[in-house]
Amino acid sequence: MLNTLLSSGLPKLTSFGVRVGLSISLFASACCAFAQINLVPNWSFEDTANCGIPVSSQILRSPPWFSANNATPDVYSMDAGNACGIYMDTTDVIGQWCYQAPFHGQRFAGEYLWKYGDEVKDYIEVELISALVGGHSYRASMEISLPECWQYAVNTMGAYFSVDSVFDPNPGTPGVLPVTPQAEFHEPLFFKDDSAWMHVEDVFVADGGERFMVIGSFTDNAGTDVQYHPAQFGAAYYYFDAIEVKDVTSWESVAEDLQVYQPAPGFLSVRWPGFPRVDRITIMNGLGSVILERSFQGDTEGAVPLTDLPGGVYVVRAWLGKRQATARWIWMR
Repeated sequence: MLNTLLSSGLPKLTSFGVRVGLSISLFASACCAFAQINLVPNWSFEDTANCGIPVSSQILRSPPWFSANNATPDVYSMDAGNACGIYMDTTDVIGQWCYQAPFHGQRFAGEYLWKYGDEVKDYIEVELISALVGGHSYRASMEISLPECWQYAVNTMGAYFSVDSVFDPNPGTPGVLPVTPQAEFHEPLFFKDDSAWMHVEDVFVADGGERFMVIGSFTDNAGTDVQYHPAQFGAAYYYFDAIEVKDVTSWESVAEDLQVYQPAPGFLSVRWPGFPRVDRITIMNGLGSVILERSFQGDTEGAVPLTDLPGGVYVVRAWLGKRQATARWIWMR
C-alpha cells in the first residue's frame, strides 16, 4: 500500500503551560553528543537471501532491502561462486560495458533514475535499525557510480524518510513517487564520473518517528535535468553502495552560547549572540524526545507559548538554516 506519500511540514505545536518561575540557561558544552551509529541495515548489500529461488526483483536478494513500487532494482555481485544477484561477468555484456568494482565488499545495488521516453523509476527501500528522533540532525550519505554504458547523467537524486513503509501498487508504469525527499543530493555539473565512485551526502532534521528510507529520483522526466554523453543505453542508471544514516547531533560542537529566557509569563524565547532571529525552537526532555516545537517566519524574536510544563531539566535548541545552537534549561516551578 502507498503510505505516507505526501510530505509533511513541521509537527504541529503541542502546547504546554507554565507558571512564572526561574529559568537558568546553561550552555551546549555542558550537554552531550550522540554516538554516530549507522542506522542502515545491510548497508553495502553483503547479506544475502533468496539466492536459489525466483524473485520479482533482484533487490530482494539483499534483505531487508526491497522495491518501493513494481519496478525491479538490481543487486550486482563480484562473487562468481555465489553471485546471489547479477554477476559482474567481464565476459558478458554487463561486465564488458557496465563494469564497476564495488566501493565496499562484494556487492552493490543499481536502479533507473531516468529513462529516455519512459517514466519508469526504480526505488530501493529499507527499514532502519531504529526510528529517527525528532529534532535530531542526521547525515544521509552513500557512494554512487554512473556506469559508462549509460548515455545520461542526472544532477539531482535523494532519500525520503517515512514513518510507514512506502509502496506504490500501480500496475502500470512504475513512475515517480509523489513525495519530497528530506535528503537531497545535487551536483550542478551532473553526477557523470563513469569510472570512480562519487560520494554524496546531506544533513537534515528529523520530524521524529521516521523508520523507512527510500532512495531514488523524485522528479518526473520533465522535471529531471539530464546530460547526454555517447554510450550504449538510453537511460540514467546508477550504482549505489555504502549507504549510511547517522545521527550527527552534536551539542558539544556548538560554540555559541544560547540563552533561554521568558519574555513574558507563559512564554519561552532565546537569545543567540550574533544572530538577530531564529527559524525554529524545539524543547526536548532528558531522553532527547521533542515535546514542543515551533517555527517562525521573519520574526526577529520568536516566542514559544508554554502550558502545564512540569518542572525539570530540558534541552532547548534553536535553528537558523542548518546552523543550530543548544542549551540546557532548568525549569523550577
